[in-house]
Amino acid sequence: MQELGELKAEREIFRRVDPEFKHKLYKIANGETLKYCYQCGTCTASCPISQFITVYRPNKILELAKLGIRDLPASNAFLFCSACTLCTKGCPQGVRVHELMNALKELAAQDEYTQDFLSNGFEETLAALGEEIPFPVVYSWICLRPSEKEAGRSKFDHRVLDILHRYLSRARKAEPSLPVDGKNGVAVIGSGPAGLTAAWELGRMGLPVTVFESLPEPGGMLRVGIPSYRLPKEIVAAEIERIKDLGVEIRTNTPVDQAQFDGLLTEGNYQAVFVAAGAQTNRKIRIEGEDLDGVVPVLDLLRQYNLSGRVSVGKKVVIIGGGNVAIDAARAALRCGAETVQLFCLESRQEMPSHEWEIQEADAEGVILNPSWGPRKILGDGQKVTGVEFIRCKSVFDENKRFSPVFDEKKTQIVEADTVVSAIGQSPDLGFLGDSVDLFRGTIAADPYTLETNLPGVFAGGDAVSGTASLIEAIVAGRTAAASIIRYLESVNSDTRFCASDNTARKG
Repeated sequence: MQELGELKAEREIFRRVDPEFKHKLYKIANGETLKYCYQCGTCTASCPISQFITVYRPNKILELAKLGIRDLPASNAFLFCSACTLCTKGCPQGVRVHELMNALKELAAQDEYTQDFLSNGFEETLAALGEEIPFPVVYSWICLRPSEKEAGRSKFDHRVLDILHRYLSRARKAEPSLPVDGKNGVAVIGSGPAGLTAAWELGRMGLPVTVFESLPEPGGMLRVGIPSYRLPKEIVAAEIERIKDLGVEIRTNTPVDQAQFDGLLTEGNYQAVFVAAGAQTNRKIRIEGEDLDGVVPVLDLLRQYNLSGRVSVGKKVVIIGGGNVAIDAARAALRCGAETVQLFCLESRQEMPSHEWEIQEADAEGVILNPSWGPRKILGDGQKVTGVEFIRCKSVFDENKRFSPVFDEKKTQIVEADTVVSAIGQSPDLGFLGDSVDLFRGTIAADPYTLETNLPGVFAGGDAVSGTASLIEAIVAGRTAAASIIRYLESVNSDTRFCASDNTARKG
């Protein structure tokens, strides 16, 4: 009987084989690169999410896609790809892995087998993900990006939204593994995804955790960096509440200065500190006119937009930058009443660092894209910005892939503007650390495996260490820091033993 059952299951698998499926992928953006996948496994080895979801193995997903096998957990795990691009960056064959995952999502909107999977397996997988990370719904919402507008939603979007909302409403109140005893306090600086993940992990261990946040709302870039049309704020708030249910204290409107940082360990309230301050400082363009009225740093614009729902912009808005944050700013400016929004970036259209789907959505909404142009000077009347002079960019990187833009001095243009948004990148503001913690090229120097700094008891992770990164990379940093802090506290408190593998703590 068992052999008969296995044979029947095998036949059922091959009944779902669609040999033409790979040709559908070939026709989608960069789908041709699928032909060059030789199953070396480098993409899976570099994938952060593969350590949370066992069926999420990029190389296996691509293999099943090429074979045309559908409606199996391993073949539909592309639903959880966060497009962090680490797989693509590491691929020796140049396969655009993250774009292929996105193409699979696009095809899934019309794929009846994937619809069946959503009904039968997605909610269970989501619940399993919720045991591994504190933001399963936020993570899935960002990855699956359902349309903000009811009229624009596909059947796929509606099914996803139903499942995510149902999971969130059913999620039970989080409980710490042990009652918080107050003996081994941990301070976390920053309430972004890295800091809150660490707090969640430590809270589940029964440790008292205090999170210090300078902004009026917790969540970091999840709250003030990602516009609500991409991630509803009530979703973020609901998942943060579950973290607070563990006994984690989050102190908003509480920036940490150097004196306070120095006192966190020395005053006896905390035995360990995790610095997850994020990258909250806008990088300057360093061109003439940058200080004119009407030149707005991108994080200031997004922060105000996300906290108040509105920001004052002019009629003619120019965005300088080609990344995801620049695209978010451009789309936010349209929603705030700008008549025209033009985006200029050094990179060519193919090289733009923003996700392809974000570029396409911005274009569809009316953002005017101007790739291969760099700002030479911001023009003004002495006080207020009036425009920007751009110069043609011939190339951005040299033969060694290093940033080394080359310009064509003969090709320039002047663009009228009453608001210019600088979105060329962000960096951490680490002045509060003083000289006590070592830095390296503007970020915190931390052990890549343990996230320990040179200062005993102080750990660091997320954007403050790596520079701007993806949500899943921040979550991984928070988990790593929590595990290292447990080991550190175990070493300095001989009467307490913590077992990070099963989230329990025991006295010994």
